[in-house]
Amino acid sequence: METIGKLSEDVMASEESLKKQAKKIILRKNGNAIKRPTHLFMHEKCLAEIPKPKHPTQVVYAYYHSNHINKIDNLELMYNLTHLHLQWNKIRKIDGLDRLYNLKKLYLSNNCISIVENLDKNKFLEELHIEKQNTDRADGLCFEPRTMIALGPSLRILNVSENKITDMLWAKPLRRLEVLIAKKNLIDDHESTADNLCTLISLVEVNFIENPMTKKHRYKETIIARCSQLRTLDTIVIHPNSKTFLRSFDKVVRLRQMNEKNKSDMTQDSVDEFFDLNMVSGPRSQSALCVNDLTNKKKPKARINDSTYNFSLPRHRAPGPRYDLAPPMEAPPQAKQPMMMKSFSQPIRGILKKPMPFKYI
Repeated sequence: METIGKLSEDVMASEESLKKQAKKIILRKNGNAIKRPTHLFMHEKCLAEIPKPKHPTQVVYAYYHSNHINKIDNLELMYNLTHLHLQWNKIRKIDGLDRLYNLKKLYLSNNCISIVENLDKNKFLEELHIEKQNTDRADGLCFEPRTMIALGPSLRILNVSENKITDMLWAKPLRRLEVLIAKKNLIDDHESTADNLCTLISLVEVNFIENPMTKKHRYKETIIARCSQLRTLDTIVIHPNSKTFLRSFDKVVRLRQMNEKNKSDMTQDSVDEFFDLNMVSGPRSQSALCVNDLTNKKKPKARINDSTYNFSLPRHRAPGPRYDLAPPMEAPPQAKQPMMMKSFSQPIRGILKKPMPFKYI
């Protein structure tokens, strides 16, 4: 009995020691989780450059906004970073972000950046906020094509407001873009803008407030009709019925324009182009009425053409020799010469049948 009692006491003591060890392990884990610096707050500290962090591999959110930073550096070891705030600084070039492979959100507003570049290594970037760049250049914000192509599969939200942008051709590769904010720019042509955005099949919301093209006729109708996937335009929700109607109306208008464009123009240039494309090379016959146009080098006001002959019908022909007509078969009558007093070769028609002697005159 005594041995059984000792064994039970030993078991109880071992269980209590195991419980104490488990509590210590849990406390250590919780303590490490609490002390882990996932958020790095370095904003509003008058920093001229980015300092090296103490635990760079553990940082997930970095806040460097509202400082005096001129260059992006010392971020190579922060490869777990997903959110980077660098707005309200004096950055002039996007650089030093090649090692941030997990970066998802980048805030660069209110800086001095002139070119969007060096982001081709950030394959998981979903949001880019680069509005209000205080540049001294007269040109607007430029976009590097290689960077745009690299961001196409991942970028979903883009803010480029107040950057003096004049067109939207650069946005074509962004096939996953869902929200585009381009307020207060210099975009003037709504037709080309609609054609450039119609290929973005994921685009849901667009904002072009205070652009010159918003004051043009049928601006909203054109954008809604050609971007069929849109749900919100300039903060206004688009009704499905109006979207369907505008799409069908725009289709009819564009088909009519295409038919008018495809009609053959009744001009000499169109006929020449037709012969150059469809006929064998060599001299072509011309009508007799076109010779005058070629010699005088005057363009008639009315012209009728067909596939073989050209007929020139001038409405007002200047007086002059008519070279375009064939010569007559008989000689024209000679002009009458004035009668001379000393010539008696021809009799004078009248009462007298014979010429009168000179002495009676």
